[in-house]
Amino acid sequence: MTHASHILVPIDFSEQSSLALEYAFRLARKANADIFLLHVLKVTKSWLGIFSHEEQQDINHKIEDKLLGLAKQYKTGSPVKLTALVKDGKLLETILDTAKEIDAHLIIVGTHPSNNFKQKIIGHNAYRLVKESPCPVITIKGKIPSTDCGNILLPLDLTKETREKVNHAIFFAKLFDAKVHAVSVITTSNEDLLKKLNVQMQQVIKFMKQNEVDCSWNVIRSENGPEAISVKLLEYAVEKEADMMIIMIQQEMEITEYFIGSTASEIISTSDIPILSVLPKFRYQYFLSR
Repeated sequence: MTHASHILVPIDFSEQSSLALEYAFRLARKANADIFLLHVLKVTKSWLGIFSHEEQQDINHKIEDKLLGLAKQYKTGSPVKLTALVKDGKLLETILDTAKEIDAHLIIVGTHPSNNFKQKIIGHNAYRLVKESPCPVITIKGKIPSTDCGNILLPLDLTKETREKVNHAIFFAKLFDAKVHAVSVITTSNEDLLKKLNVQMQQVIKFMKQNEVDCSWNVIRSENGPEAISVKLLEYAVEKEADMMIIMIQQEMEITEYFIGSTASEIISTSDIPILSVLPKFRYQYFLSR
């Protein structure tokens, strides 16, 4: 990549989307990235039809001004370039299409625990956004940390994508000067698998140290099977005061059923810290200085 990196932030003017925007500014300042604000008008063609083309343009311009006005609260003199986009269409599809159009390198989205659909920017479709996104996605359900990211939780297993996920952790750890806490939740007593896991984790720790990243590793045993993995990870995140968790979607199952289906969805929907979700197809490709 030689062009500027792009962060897409869907905005519905809720508190959670404002938190996502604040988080996007933190990343953009450090990574020298541009921010694209997107508001999706969830209206029908017949409803828009009662307005003239000029009136529709005026509505869009007013919303764009509102988006930029919201962003000014967090811009505070930083050189981050902002672009406001207003589109009509289905919410999720419009976000995905826009991410492709602007060649987004990251989507940061606020999600809501509320059952009130009108208060949701993604709601129960957050997992679908993560699975179908053309780039990694950071979901923010709770409050973001008051300071920069100091601790990153990195769940690992024996899948072939482990090295790939480690690269994502290294990028964010170096960006924030954070410590990485690698952790494996095991649901097996198979000694051969445990030995293999130990060897792999030693390689991971060595690789991160070679990249000058402070890191640690721990193993947590889950007696209640794979369904308890998300609970164990979220508890460990609290223990380590983690400011971010990185998960890989659709991993192969070997020691655990880490992030297949409901486990990933549970983490995304219940975590009070930002979750970076990555599909195996994404390579170590985020932000480069201009």
